[in-house]
Amino acid sequence: MNIHFKLLILSFVLLSPTVAQETPPRLEMLHPKPDMQFWVDRIEVAGNIPSGSDVEIAGTKVSPDEDGLFRHFMDLEQPEVYIPIRETRGNQTFLDTIRVFHRNLDHMSADSVFINHNLPNKLALDRVYPQSGKYFGSEVSLRGRTHPDAMLYMNGDTVKVYKSGAFAVHVEIQPGDNEFLLTATLQDDEVSELITLSRPDEQKILTSLRQQSAKPRRDQWLLVGDHVNLGIQGPPSESVYFKIPGISNWQKMDEIRPGHYTYRYHLLDIDAEIFTQVQYRMGLFSRKVRSAKLRILTDALGGLTIDEDTRVYDGPSTDQLLFPLADSVSLQIIGLENRMYRIRLGEYRTAYVRANLVELDPASKLTSPHYLGSMRGENQEDWAIFRIHTGSTRLPFEIKERAMPARLELKVYGAKQGWEWTTYPEGDSIIAFLERSQPQDMVWQMDFYPKNSFWGWYGRYEGDDLVMGIRKAPEIPRDSLFANVKIEIDPGHGGWQRGARGITGYAEADANLRYSLKLEKLLLDAGATVFLTRRDDHQISLADRAKIAREDSVHIFVMAHNNAPGASRNVLEAKGASTFYTWPSAKGLSDKLYPHMHTMGIETSGKVSRYYYYLTRQTEYMVYLIEGAFMTNPEEEMFLLTEEGLDALAMAAYKGLEEFLIEKSETP
Repeated sequence: MNIHFKLLILSFVLLSPTVAQETPPRLEMLHPKPDMQFWVDRIEVAGNIPSGSDVEIAGTKVSPDEDGLFRHFMDLEQPEVYIPIRETRGNQTFLDTIRVFHRNLDHMSADSVFINHNLPNKLALDRVYPQSGKYFGSEVSLRGRTHPDAMLYMNGDTVKVYKSGAFAVHVEIQPGDNEFLLTATLQDDEVSELITLSRPDEQKILTSLRQQSAKPRRDQWLLVGDHVNLGIQGPPSESVYFKIPGISNWQKMDEIRPGHYTYRYHLLDIDAEIFTQVQYRMGLFSRKVRSAKLRILTDALGGLTIDEDTRVYDGPSTDQLLFPLADSVSLQIIGLENRMYRIRLGEYRTAYVRANLVELDPASKLTSPHYLGSMRGENQEDWAIFRIHTGSTRLPFEIKERAMPARLELKVYGAKQGWEWTTYPEGDSIIAFLERSQPQDMVWQMDFYPKNSFWGWYGRYEGDDLVMGIRKAPEIPRDSLFANVKIEIDPGHGGWQRGARGITGYAEADANLRYSLKLEKLLLDAGATVFLTRRDDHQISLADRAKIAREDSVHIFVMAHNNAPGASRNVLEAKGASTFYTWPSAKGLSDKLYPHMHTMGIETSGKVSRYYYYLTRQTEYMVYLIEGAFMTNPEEEMFLLTEEGLDALAMAAYKGLEEFLIEKSETP
């Protein structure tokens, strides 16, 4: 073979790109993470097992569920625990070990001095937040922990170190690099850490239109008559134009601030459905920039929910929950935004549902009101049940508890009254009066007025009926308040959902469970029937927490939590115990608890009515939320670390329940 040809072949082989062998996925550990600390003695070890792998945790083979998730429980019997992990794939074996710490319980002395039972062996600076790197805020609380007896300095200034070892100092972040040198000294030892936070300067001035900023950024549907909000970013002080092909010609946009161009276009005079993209240009001859796809509807589309836990939201995000729906509910779809369908509920009311929980179904489109049948009532154990015949068509419905006067307001969207006949339950009924109305042409309403107060209610579809259930109050003897009351305590978070983090590494999940167990004992001693959604460290979804309480058929649901502020808030200023509720019937629980929070030894920060929380919106029982203290405040974290602090929190929760039942025993 010619020597030149050989060299050519060799050079081709050497220069050819190597075909990378795809590495099979490895085990993904969700919980715990290395060096995590726990103040409870039983934890969940969890992770995702890839197909084809076998996994052993501490010598025990674990099996994943259909999604590949495994969950295994371990007892923490030593202060320092090593969790061996063995993954086998074919003839390959991967070994790993995760170290975690089981912490001792701290205390307060008789004169309220914090007694730290978890002193570090040597001087260190740990868990400093934030880590060095880019930081986009204008202020932040630098925080971490060191030895509680150490002297700590930041850029030469003394920083207080708490008895827990925590420290925090709130600083401003200027544009550019911000350097913070932390130095801790203890006897002859010294450790330092330099934190550099880089806050980007003002956004770089663009020289052309920015493609990624062209609105809509995701596919969007709108209905004729809607306004579409257009926008794009580009160089400041330019003439920027938009065009919606098939709808508008080129029109000049408004510059609301340097480099930000907007226009609100009214979609009128459109006779047929249009699929298009908004076009943008700068000047007359620049390159056109196109948005995501835009669909203009001339009428509503029919849709059908396909999940039993379909939720309806006030806006195109999941921050503002309005009410839940079941599966097979007919929806009138009039838009798509942020991967959520906009639905029509009434003449003046719209809402949003996740698009992946709805399938388009032309047969579900309403061309006229759906007529409801009569309503019949009956008593079933401690519930009054009302059945409204709807037939095979399931319509969206919403239930609200109103305060003045006390009543339940049921609205069925897309409905009118057909054959009208209302039958009250026989005998002693929970309901004093029923009132039907038609506030809008396509909105049917029934108001349920109770004889006393509400102790739980629900609405759901059963076959061809929409069923309303309203719970009778338990009998509350003055000399045995808790005897007939069932209470669910829900320690918030758990497992890989750790909740708020204290500066020392103390997780809200652990604090919540610790005081929940104390509250349980107080209630059991008083004669209550008590359930807990969890008794150890494991993850539970919000929907499962609500389901557990329903299955336990409880009267009162106690959400046991602790608090944390937003990222930019001063953690030294964010403090105080508080309560939250949604429905008027739960306000009494909050009212009776809150005064006892003043006696715990920490500050209070208010009684809060919060409409959009998923769990406080549950209705088959009375539900309220306890936010015991701020995990991120060094003083309040020490309160939550101690047995005495958690005893005080549990006692306040107990006293609030006791006073609530005393009031109910006198006035049901």
